[in-house]
Amino acid sequence: MRPAWLAAAPLVLMFSFSACANPKADQPLIASLEKLANSGNAEALYYLGMSWHTGSGVARDYTKAFDAFHRSAALGDVLASYKLGCYYAGQGEGVVQPNQQAALDHKLVAAKAGYALAEQDVAAIYAARGETADALVWLRKAADQGWPDALMMMASIYNGFPGVERDSVKTSAYFHLFIARTGGTAEQQEWLSKFDEKLSVVERREARAVVQAYMPRPTALTVRALSGQRAAEDLVAGRS
Repeated sequence: MRPAWLAAAPLVLMFSFSACANPKADQPLIASLEKLANSGNAEALYYLGMSWHTGSGVARDYTKAFDAFHRSAALGDVLASYKLGCYYAGQGEGVVQPNQQAALDHKLVAAKAGYALAEQDVAAIYAARGETADALVWLRKAADQGWPDALMMMASIYNGFPGVERDSVKTSAYFHLFIARTGGTAEQQEWLSKFDEKLSVVERREARAVVQAYMPRPTALTVRALSGQRAAEDLVAGRS
């Protein structure tokens, strides 16, 4: 098991309005977000950007999305900075020219603020540059938050990655944590079972200890990022 994690495309942050089949039902929320955005609210601008980016509640428009993310990030919203990074990494085809340094710079803003997906993406960028030590630092931060892909990647690199000492205990432990959070595929479960069979009694005991001691600690920023429409509704209702 050695997924090509360096080649994995950044995940698209899920953001949807509950009534996409009936856009008119979302108009009050969109209108409220636009009113807040016009007053200079960075978070509202971010949610509007996500709406245009995904086509949720409004017609999809990447140019409007990029503009909203740019204005929101300038006002200090770190999730908007992350999305700018995604656009510079390739999501903004036809809107902005790819720029890997700009992608890293913007994603670092969100990573330093504690967004798990940004931490994972930054880790992949550093690893692609051969900066393995920095990559591990950021990947471990994402894994500590319980980000499933980061857990799988940690298992992968400890099973054999240039510049990282192979560690069967960590490979087993991180893969068990990944399976616990996702269920895993039948193929993944079978691979882990066969891998564990090759471990010594001591190694299996140590891996279990790592799993038992693990407690994911997602940041408030990561929770907000995954809340999608609910977070936008909370903002409009004054509950954020």
